[in-house]
Amino acid sequence: TSISTGDQCQFVRREVFEQIDGFADIPLMEDIDLSKRLKKKSRPLFVSARAETSGRKWQRDGIWPTILLMWRLRLAYFFGASPEILEQRYYPPEKP
Repeated sequence: TSISTGDQCQFVRREVFEQIDGFADIPLMEDIDLSKRLKKKSRPLFVSARAETSGRKWQRDGIWPTILLMWRLRLAYFFGASPEILEQRYYPPEKP
């Protein structure tokens, strides 16, 4: 899809970031939204350099459950679900 997410580490030139008005003020999927808007300006460039991002969610919740959750959320977003609703699914209330 050429859509990148924040945990894949996104790099954007400042002038381009400012041209597209930066991150949308939404609680979730801001990385997907940014990536979609950047695609309209230029093809993405994939950099092979390594970057380190947090793996806490992956370690805590497990690889396959996290992958399934991410794809369900992305699909729901693609079909028009609001980022506010998706945020509730991504950050469910803590159990007592």
